[in-house]
Amino acid sequence: TRVLLDSNVFLFGFERRGSNSRRILDLLVAGEIRGVATDRILREVLRYLRRHYGKDVAGKFRDLVLLTCDLILEADVRIREEHTDQVGRKDAGAPAVVRELGLARLASTDSDFEGVPERRTPRELLLELEGKARAGDE
Repeated sequence: TRVLLDSNVFLFGFERRGSNSRRILDLLVAGEIRGVATDRILREVLRYLRRHYGKDVAGKFRDLVLLTCDLILEADVRIREEHTDQVGRKDAGAPAVVRELGLARLASTDSDFEGVPERRTPRELLLELEGKARAGDE
């Protein structure tokens, strides 16, 4: 099972140990799911972690992402006008990657993705995968 993970899933999973996003990170580490991330998503996560936790933590988290996720360069993906119209220019790479790779799921708490049919909150994703999840979307 491959799932595109938005930056908020990585960050909620890191900061909120009891969250659904943390459970998704646990599944990644256990090899039960394979993540997909874009270079923009990874840069966003690392920028935040460097600013709030320092470069060592950011570096370790980068290694975790690279070991558990397929990294897709947004420059290698055709971002169509429909993607930009749907979620805006900044986030258009995510649905473009989902469609190009034929992924069934994009995990995010970002309301900008609400119109994307593949979008699942971390809670919805865990309900599909495991049949159980904690209350709260993240």
